[in-house]
Amino acid sequence: MSWGKGIIIAMTAFITFILYLVFTLTSKNTDLESEDYYKREIDFEQEIIASNNTNALEEKIKVTQDDDFVIIQMPTDKTIDSSHVSLLKPDNKKLDLELDFEGTKNLMIPKKDLTKGKYQLKINFIIESENYLYKDDLTIE
Repeated sequence: MSWGKGIIIAMTAFITFILYLVFTLTSKNTDLESEDYYKREIDFEQEIIASNNTNALEEKIKVTQDDDFVIIQMPTDKTIDSSHVSLLKPDNKKLDLELDFEGTKNLMIPKKDLTKGKYQLKINFIIESENYLYKDDLTIE
């Protein structure tokens, strides 16, 4: 085999590899976390304070799964005024789930409402006029 054929084969393989990467990466859906992303960036300090409040709680939030439900157990030693749960699917915004609840310490989310894969779990709740925020990654199987 001559040098010319080797160079042509190497260039063809390289171009094929680059085209494969281009088509693979452009076919992935990459939605923004939220439409008001830049506004939320400004409010980030309040988010840090709320996360620190959650970390300071004696009783922690517990998130478990069984075959049919995702179970969220809130701290039982405090009276929770209101809560907002967001399950954000990074690869498809249409599959996001948002729930508000009051007066309960346990929340059961049916898995039939969710698709398999990775979610970002965010729980915003208020105890005695203080904001709290819990964040975690959740994989639905």
